[in-house]
Amino acid sequence: MTKLKYIFFAVINRLVRSQRLQFKVDRLAYERVIGKYKSQGATIGKNTLIIDTKLSSSSKGDQFFIGDNCTITGATLLGHDASPTLHIDELVIFKESFRKGSRRSYRSPVIIGNNVFIGWGSIILPGVEIGDNCVIGAGSVVSKSIPPGMVAAGNPARVLKSTNDYAESYRRRLKEEPSNF
Repeated sequence: MTKLKYIFFAVINRLVRSQRLQFKVDRLAYERVIGKYKSQGATIGKNTLIIDTKLSSSSKGDQFFIGDNCTITGATLLGHDASPTLHIDELVIFKESFRKGSRRSYRSPVIIGNNVFIGWGSIILPGVEIGDNCVIGAGSVVSKSIPPGMVAAGNPARVLKSTNDYAESYRRRLKEEPSNF
């Protein structure tokens, strides 16, 4: 139903052009995107923005817990790891790989705290917990949990500095280079 409402209001908004209508179209588009991620096993907090992000899926269900006020852009969140099935025969249920549930995977939820930014191209591996108030730099591979209030980046991701130091450097840039904001 949200999709039909969205299409209806989007078409009318192209004809009428009003801020109130644009607000409704934007809200419906947001609800559609968030609904898609929820249908893939994500629990998502308030005011969280997810753009072009992939969530792994498996027949047994992957879990993702994403807090309030997060921004996740172009990332991949992996809730399972099927690679051990190539080396551990006991994990193969059916020899034919095309059969649903043919392999047992390591499965562990991804937990993302409140006020977290995850940059474009980042990969978050199973069982990783990213604490509140963290920034994950673009292109990072996060294989271990990140404590609250930290900036982490790299492959593998490592903590670089506190989020407070990070924010302070951008406050200075705002004063020195206001036209870049």
